[in-house]
Amino acid sequence: MKNILKLLLKQYFLPKWIVLMYDLAVIGTIFIFSTYLVTNFSSEQVEIQSTLRQVIASTLIFLVVYLILKPHYNIIRHTTLKDFSSIVYALTIGSSGLFGLAFIGFKNPLFSHYAIPYTIIIIQFFISAFILVTTRLFIKAIYYSIFLKPESVQNTMIFGAGRLGMIAHNVLERENQLNYNVVGFIDDNPNLHGKRINGVRVYSAYEALESVLAKKKVKEIIIAIAPWEISLERKQMFVNSCIEKELQIKEVADVSAWIKGSLEKVKIQNIKIEDLLGREPISIDINKISKGLNGKHILVTGAAGSIGSEIVRKLLLFNPAKVILVDQAESALYNFHNELLASFGNINVEIIVGNVSDMNRMRSIFENYHPEIVFHASAYKHVPLMEKHPYEAVKTNIGGTKVLADLSVEFEIKKFVMISTDKAVNPTNVMGASKRICEIYIQSLSQLKGIKTQFVTTRFGNVLGSNGSVVPLFKSQIDMGGPVTITHKDITRYFMTIPEACQLVLEAGFMGNGSEIYVFDMGSPVKIYDLAEKMIFLSGYIPHKDIKIIVTGLRPGEKLYEELLSSKEDCMPTHNEKITIGKVRQYDYYEANAKITEMLESLSNETDEMIVSRMKDLVDEFISQNSIYEKLDKKITELEYRRVS
Repeated sequence: MKNILKLLLKQYFLPKWIVLMYDLAVIGTIFIFSTYLVTNFSSEQVEIQSTLRQVIASTLIFLVVYLILKPHYNIIRHTTLKDFSSIVYALTIGSSGLFGLAFIGFKNPLFSHYAIPYTIIIIQFFISAFILVTTRLFIKAIYYSIFLKPESVQNTMIFGAGRLGMIAHNVLERENQLNYNVVGFIDDNPNLHGKRINGVRVYSAYEALESVLAKKKVKEIIIAIAPWEISLERKQMFVNSCIEKELQIKEVADVSAWIKGSLEKVKIQNIKIEDLLGREPISIDINKISKGLNGKHILVTGAAGSIGSEIVRKLLLFNPAKVILVDQAESALYNFHNELLASFGNINVEIIVGNVSDMNRMRSIFENYHPEIVFHASAYKHVPLMEKHPYEAVKTNIGGTKVLADLSVEFEIKKFVMISTDKAVNPTNVMGASKRICEIYIQSLSQLKGIKTQFVTTRFGNVLGSNGSVVPLFKSQIDMGGPVTITHKDITRYFMTIPEACQLVLEAGFMGNGSEIYVFDMGSPVKIYDLAEKMIFLSGYIPHKDIKIIVTGLRPGEKLYEELLSSKEDCMPTHNEKITIGKVRQYDYYEANAKITEMLESLSNETDEMIVSRMKDLVDEFISQNSIYEKLDKKITELEYRRVS
């Protein structure tokens, strides 16, 4: 029987006309009760005929008010404070109408039957309001406590007793099937400690972590604080404390929608590791960037990649005349274009499938679209793959950069911004060395007299969520149940979010006079082993128990620690504390160009070892690690090139 009632209550709502009839019956009954109450329940003092007329008049007035204001349209099981207000408002309007009718009855003998004592109207108002509100509360309580009571309830605390915390609590209480039993709030505001919100006590973080969690058997914390209301450092500290207590940590999703009141569906999600590895919001010179981009024709290579695509999204916010998207990945480029159309509507974007190392193809793009600014994000970035295929690293990374840089000079492009990497500093692998050679060529070219193009290089570390980065890999491995694989227990990396990196790329692009290498502040390095443990825990599992972590050994070309500046370079500050300028040694363009040109022309006729030998000749700090090319570093005085017939 209970299951049938539960099914019926889930599928059907009480019809509006029944609610209307009930409310009017209550109001009419209370009117009669109020009449007898005023006369001390003396039947002789009550005129039955006049009272019936007054009840009918009262009911008709409230019927009209209800039909206009529609307080009976609200679903009782989901009644909120706003719904209570609508009932009281309807009663107030209806009572005002009765006051008007009574006033006419007292003044005009023709309507003397409607001369209702004001006391009766007042008593009717308050008792009716009390009964109608109480009835709805009772029905709501019955519905949630009996018919929707979950089989298992988990005691939970909400971190944040502000507006978002209260919204989260209200929704969790309403959506009882979510199995959350909120036993307390946690907040850093000392003025709230010991007080109650929505009947739930507020604790300090120290009190909660030290005693309350264990006492109330809390196993899960929900973070309900808007990002702009808490520092990242404080959030990191709190999450780490929860991890030490082996608490599951979640947070409310889509904070902006919650704040705006879009509460149709509550969504509690696992906290994202990106939220803990990022930094405080970056302040950038919007006016300078806007002036540099507004109305310009801009070419972006690698536009379908993680960095290139985010650069495009940000560029479109500054009203460029046209953005030309170039990438050789046709599917990714097609999907990205559809995403842009859905997000930005009718935009002036041109998508082009092409390889940046193809001079003829790139020349046709420059001739047809006349770009004024180039953002060069196209590159192969996967270290082990490029260690195995140095031909592709040289052809695409070095060859593609040279093609675009030479065309930019020829077509007098105003600005050329190249995306480099921390792996170009004291490189230990082919990929890093190829990017360092790109830097060398760009710097030497920019120092030639008569060059009108400003060449800018930006250098930063790993980007969270980018293609091939460790975070998506760990997420995939965790989703499959493990194991999570890392190459070395002591390996560390710098991390930056994609939006953060692209913001800095845009600002660096409009600093200085060209030829600079801008180095981004990457914060403190992150130990990958600790990152793996934290990601497993934040996904709801226990590291080493539910999901194992396996150390596989360093991959070819991989090093334990990344650097952002070479030992031969110094750093100068800029107006943005997140960006510094690397003071690098000068390179002779003619020497660098000759070696790079010979390398590119010889690609098809040389072995991998010969190609890497040429790279080491150009980058004397390129010392291979955990690689088959380590033997080349022993040839210090002489390099032999043998051509393949």
